Amino acid sequence: MTLAGAIVIGLIIVFGAGFIYITSRINSLEIASRDRGAEIDSTIWDRTFRLSKMIEVLRDKDIENDIDVPDTNAFGLGSSPMIQSMRAEQLDNADRKIRKILKEHPELIKEEEFRINLDKFNTARQELFAYSLAYNKCTGAYNSYISNIPASFVATLNKKSDRQLFGYIFAELKEEP
Repeated sequence: MTLAGAIVIGLIIVFGAGFIYITSRINSLEIASRDRGAEIDSTIWDRTFRLSKMIEVLRDKDIENDIDVPDTNAFGLGSSPMIQSMRAEQLDNADRKIRKILKEHPELIKEEEFRINLDKFNTARQELFAYSLAYNKCTGAYNSYISNIPASFVATLNKKSDRQLFGYIFAELKEEP
């Protein structure tokens, strides 16, 4: 074997190892981003479930409300961040209506089932905020990594593209006017 042949084989091994390392890194960042997205999905499901339980108590007490509760059976892991943001906004709108109902019917706080579900509903909102920050951090790292050379070439070969960020803005909740 000639010197040129040894150099070519050495370069193939180096490029192969680099390709495998970069592909592994891209996949691990993508998996981390997907895991954080699943946490958002499960928290949105939990908030929706707790809301449905509070609405049951309102119906049992014959308290009128116009709160729209999404169907928890329509939820699944792997929703796009746009759908997750839309559901988070829908749940925050329901949260505002619940707060308004609580001002009109303060006796609901004494109802144990309602109070427990309200506490868990509010805790899930705080968790959703934390999970959305973690998701955006992981997704930002993934998007940043695949946009740099040589990872951009490997990402293109593996048909990987940028992932969307969770775009819902958590504002202070106030009841509807």
